[in-house]
Amino acid sequence: MEQKIKLMSVCKRKPKAENLSSWSKTAERYAPDLYELLYSVGEKDCFKKVAELHPEIVLVLSVAEDGNLKNGLRLVKGIKQLNSQSITFVVFDMLDNEEDVFDEFIECGAYKCYTSPVSMDALFHDMYVALNME
Repeated sequence: MEQKIKLMSVCKRKPKAENLSSWSKTAERYAPDLYELLYSVGEKDCFKKVAELHPEIVLVLSVAEDGNLKNGLRLVKGIKQLNSQSITFVVFDMLDNEEDVFDEFIECGAYKCYTSPVSMDALFHDMYVALNME
């Protein structure tokens, strides 16, 4: 059996069980048996897991939730420093100057940025492309 691709979600707080179940079902629907889903909460946990587990994809959720983009930029930079091979996708809740913010995050190492709600078709397609699976 082939090894699954590690897809780690980074959240600000521990996700509820129903959200984990929903995400698992979504990933399975779009990419059956392709991803091993991992989770981290906050910067410290994220950095520890990136260093230990070397996920191929890191999905950073709602980094601008508190309006502090610098924390999100530090997170993306730290992920790249710990594992330059990780492909980082960033999801924002709401933004002013969306294109400028996206450009800044991409300069720091993000592969692609989105605002919520994210099209799952687009996200999973972009993950395939990033992994050169298409």
